[in-house]
Amino acid sequence: MKGVVKWPLVVAAVVIVLRVVLERAGSPDSVNNIFSVVVLYVLVFPLYFAFRIANSGAARPYLELIKTTALYAALARAMVIPTYWLAYIYSWPQPRFSVAQGGVVGPDVTPLTAYVVVPLLAAAVWILSSVVVGGGLGSIVIKVKRKPAK
Repeated sequence: MKGVVKWPLVVAAVVIVLRVVLERAGSPDSVNNIFSVVVLYVLVFPLYFAFRIANSGAARPYLELIKTTALYAALARAMVIPTYWLAYIYSWPQPRFSVAQGGVVGPDVTPLTAYVVVPLLAAAVWILSSVVVGGGLGSIVIKVKRKPAK
């Protein structure tokens, strides 16, 4: 299963850049929200990994799924973190960056909070969510698709 996260990471990078470009161009939130990397690492790619793993004959498919999903979520989330840094530096007005929605733009936000605390806490929450939700749904896919051992 080596290299299975390469193209999903390329897709995540494209989605991240597209969303920032659309947000900065003034697109409405309803359009911006279509380009959500969260959907990719919580739902879409864990299911993709599950199908690939189920068809690969891996000895420990569920562990493989959890590891692959966690790795992908961590790397994809690492690509999102610089957008929060830029939002803090330039005080971007998008709601997802506001303190009210768990972001880093607002009054009394310190550099430590903006550059380290909020991005790492958000990453931890989303990686865990990916493993629980994506890993759970992916495990169902593996169970259904994998042929029983003889």
